[in-house]
Amino acid sequence: MKFFNTLDIIYFFVMSLLLVYDFFPNFPFADSVPTNVLIPLILVLMVLSILLKQYNDKSKKDLLKAQIFWTIYLLLLIVILTVLGGQSKTGIALDNGVLWIAVLISLVGPLSRWRKLKNSEE
Repeated sequence: MKFFNTLDIIYFFVMSLLLVYDFFPNFPFADSVPTNVLIPLILVLMVLSILLKQYNDKSKKDLLKAQIFWTIYLLLLIVILTVLGGQSKTGIALDNGVLWIAVLISLVGPLSRWRKLKNSEE
């Protein structure tokens, strides 16, 4: 997808690893990349993305697509990890109302901006 750059892909990988470690703490490769390395890596990636201003060259439409994709990706990953028998140690669960409120909030904003952008193009 053209709206993802290298930092985004690394960020997806790190967030996926964190979720897998959360759902399956006894995962065979869990000790190979410790969590106390992944969390600072996420922070460094965020700072780098701000400093490099990676979003300045992206269109508003691409940003909205990326936000929607990111939310759906994380939700599907949580569903898959739950179906595989994992249980989150931090309380991320499909029956948790806070998760669904966060998903709704993270989708409502981009979807409403998408409609406004689409209406302004017509």
